[in-house]
Amino acid sequence: MEPHLKESFSAVWKRQFWQSIKAFETEDKIDIYFFRPAGFALAKVGVLLKLSPTFLTLLGMVLGIISGFFFYANQSVANLCVASAFFVFAGILDSADGQLARLTGQFSQIGLVLDGICDNIVFIAAYVGSILTIQPYYGGRIWILGVLAGVCHSAQSAILDFYNREYLYFGYGLHHGDYWNPSVEDADRARAACPSANEKIAWWLRRTWIRQQQLLATRTVALRSQWKTALLGERSTEFQMLYRDHNRFVLRLWRPLGANFHTIMIIVFAFLRRFDLYLLLIDVLLLTIWLFIVREIQAFYDRRFLRCLAEKRISRICT
Repeated sequence: MEPHLKESFSAVWKRQFWQSIKAFETEDKIDIYFFRPAGFALAKVGVLLKLSPTFLTLLGMVLGIISGFFFYANQSVANLCVASAFFVFAGILDSADGQLARLTGQFSQIGLVLDGICDNIVFIAAYVGSILTIQPYYGGRIWILGVLAGVCHSAQSAILDFYNREYLYFGYGLHHGDYWNPSVEDADRARAACPSANEKIAWWLRRTWIRQQQLLATRTVALRSQWKTALLGERSTEFQMLYRDHNRFVLRLWRPLGANFHTIMIIVFAFLRRFDLYLLLIDVLLLTIWLFIVREIQAFYDRRFLRCLAEKRISRICT
């Protein structure tokens, strides 16, 4: 009887783990084998202790800020190890808050925006702490490069988030959750309709993120609205399958723009004590160039998808 109970317990944990993540295709290997399992364990602790996702979000922000102080005190390897540990643990908590929300059904617009704000604060703390270590060599002008790198980083994160959400919405039909990428106009209407000041502020903050996505995306608002109609139609299952077939490969190309690659590179260049090279080579040059290369590849696959939809008479071509 005991082995059977252990197998059943393991099966329950496995099922809950996969329920706590969005979709296998939207995760990279570091997420699947490290951040998501560690985050799931913390989320289960959160369920037992009746913690809210917001608590985990704020705790991750605090740890991220602490990591920034240790990145600044980079005179010793021990400090850099502590900085890296806090920085990575903040990333685990960033995973755990979303997993806890999916396990308990605790979703809110404010929580979504707060999660994004806290993520930004964690990376800003790492940037500020690391830039302060090289300011004596460059003077105040290093902050110009830092701000430029931050803008590039934000754009990279925004476009990755956009196509991940597109894949979940159109590829898996997750139209009952908050996976639809709203337009700037949608955000404005939602903000105007919000009954509370906090929700209005949340939508105002989210609007800046949405605007970045809308500027960088290969798809117009009209085209995505047409796809939404097709997704909700009688041939929804076929539409989802075709979307996944035409986007699975290119979605993997977007992944280097995410938090994992940034985290690894920040830690590597912190230990090299050449954060100036990280800002210039990684954020401003390499990943920005990669963004526009993948954007062209995405546009190519979008055109193929449009032709396929037209041939199968699922949706007429719209530009």
